[in-house]
Amino acid sequence: MDHLVCFLPGTLALGAHHGLPDDHLELARELMETCYQMYAQMETGLSPEIVHFNTHQGSVRDVDVKVSTGGYTSINNVRDPNYPSPRDKMESFFLGETLKYMYLLFSDDPELVGLDHYVFNTEAHPLPIWPTDPPQE
Repeated sequence: MDHLVCFLPGTLALGAHHGLPDDHLELARELMETCYQMYAQMETGLSPEIVHFNTHQGSVRDVDVKVSTGGYTSINNVRDPNYPSPRDKMESFFLGETLKYMYLLFSDDPELVGLDHYVFNTEAHPLPIWPTDPPQE
């Protein structure tokens, strides 16, 4: 499972909040539990970028972590907290997406981007939630 699937539970829950069937919310809960376990079961507390639920010893995993020299990097092994094999690169999405989420999460203005009016795609772009017209009788 690609870690970007972890955005789907929020989308499903938002749909259920706006009138889609209740099974959307149940699926959201189940997917979110899977996403949580992808982090909780790793020794470093970091999730791999992609999880194969039948992984074999020695498979490669990617996540982002802060490095002691400053900046952020990907690592090869989320299962080894002592030496996760950092890479010599910072993914471009870190600046374009992660920092945007941090700004929105820690803003002092709760209406900066109201979550009743916008949903974020995986690239952290706010998309408007268009009101639905009442049913015509």
